[in-house]
Amino acid sequence: MVGRKIQKTEDDFVREAMHEMPYGIYVIGTTRDGKPNGMIADWVMQVSFEPRLVLAAFERDSSSLARIRDHGYYTVNLLPQKDGLLIAQRFVQPANAAKVRGRSDEAAAQQHDKLAGIEYRLSERAPGCPILDDAVAYIECAVQEFVEAGDHVLVTARVLYGEVQHTGDPLTSMYTGWSYSG
Repeated sequence: MVGRKIQKTEDDFVREAMHEMPYGIYVIGTTRDGKPNGMIADWVMQVSFEPRLVLAAFERDSSSLARIRDHGYYTVNLLPQKDGLLIAQRFVQPANAAKVRGRSDEAAAQQHDKLAGIEYRLSERAPGCPILDDAVAYIECAVQEFVEAGDHVLVTARVLYGEVQHTGDPLTSMYTGWSYSG
């Protein structure tokens, strides 16, 4: 049907506006049965100075969320703008890969050991959770609370320790072309 214009809905306009919100790109480190793992997250923020608390949002069906529920700890690794996209690409494997706008079908279909070829050490404070050597900074966290919020679970955690490892700008969604929002 040539010439027929598709009408946008109010939801389409809201979704487009939400896609414009920039986010940091983080690797959340988890562990289960002595096997460290990581996932990409961008809904991460500090929520309190005293005590120091951070919050990260997870899809309800996230395998990382299941690990965190079992273990009670996680790490937050802030990726560098320089070369951070290459690191981030290794960790983007959500249960439904189509949720990450801007990823190719080929990239979404890849399944691999996310930490293979990535230099990291295991946290002692967040036992067994990976700290990436190339992260600009990292934060070690102990879970305080799980809150159901729509189709996600918010995990509030007490900051056990954190450190800046490298100087440089952090990776944000503005540099990746990805958008996990809407």
